[in-house]
Amino acid sequence: MKNLIKNVAIRFTIAFFLLIAFLLAGCAKKEPEVDFKPVQIHWNLAEGEDESQMPRKDNCVILLTGRLMGEAPVQASQTGELNYEVTVSRNAKKPEILDFSGICADLSMADAPECRWSATCDADLEIVVKFDNGD
Repeated sequence: MKNLIKNVAIRFTIAFFLLIAFLLAGCAKKEPEVDFKPVQIHWNLAEGEDESQMPRKDNCVILLTGRLMGEAPVQASQTGELNYEVTVSRNAKKPEILDFSGICADLSMADAPECRWSATCDADLEIVVKFDNGD
C-alpha cells in the first residue's frame, strides 16, 4: 500500500510539473524571427572628411550593416540582394555623431522604399535609421 501511495504521489508530481511547463511554454512571448536580407554596401567618405577624425566609424559601420539587414523596408524588398552606395560624414552640429546617407546603387530602383535612407551613429554607438518613406 505504501508503494502504491508513493507511486501515485510521484506520478502526480511529474504530471503537475509537466502541466506547469506546458502552460509556461504557451505563455512565453515569442519574438518574430528576422531573416537578414543580404546587402552589399560601398562606403564613401563625404568630400573633405578625414577618416582619422572618425574613431568610431568602423564600429558604426558594422552595427549599421547588421541593423539595415533587419529593417522592415529591406526585409520587404523584392530584390534578392540590395546594393547601396553610402556616404559617411561627421554631423555639422555635433562632430561626435556620424551621419550616413544611403541610396541604392541601381538608380532604376530609386523610388523603392528601401532605396533611400539616412542614419546616425552617436558616441554611444546608438544607431538610428530613417527611410525616406517615413519609417
